[in-house]
Amino acid sequence: AGLLGGEKVTPLLRKRVDKAIEAFRKSTNPAIQLIASGGQGADEKISEAQAIQNYILETTDIPETAILLEDRSVNTYQNLLYSKQLGESLVTDPRFLFVTNDYHVFRTSIYAQQIGMKGDGLGCNTASYYIPSAFLRELVAIIVRLKWLYFVFYALFFLLIWASFH
Repeated sequence: AGLLGGEKVTPLLRKRVDKAIEAFRKSTNPAIQLIASGGQGADEKISEAQAIQNYILETTDIPETAILLEDRSVNTYQNLLYSKQLGESLVTDPRFLFVTNDYHVFRTSIYAQQIGMKGDGLGCNTASYYIPSAFLRELVAIIVRLKWLYFVFYALFFLLIWASFH
């Protein structure tokens, strides 16, 4: 989601974090932990994970000990993979609730399934002006990630067209 001025959460990222805070507060699990996930871009002063933690500490009474930092990832797949590894280093057979924007839950769920992450996705609202470009970006990312599926689909499609003319 990037950072404002290289150190503050953007409105897009803030919605995700606020949704995670809401879920955290509703949990009845006394051992629940938040994982702030995201690495540091070349134009950023701190990691996205650190910016998320700073935002949570500045705006809530959630203790720092309840927030784990995963600050190596550079994309969604790595966010999940490294967060899963972090969770597994602390708890046997952890369950996760990954929070992202509503348009992003489907692709994120695909990645979570691919790495064997147990849990669910939770989406937060997205500004309406951003939705068309976000869905297009998600479609392209899914096609690139699952290109073999699209290749098989189109091969069958063209085979059926060919067979119908012969």
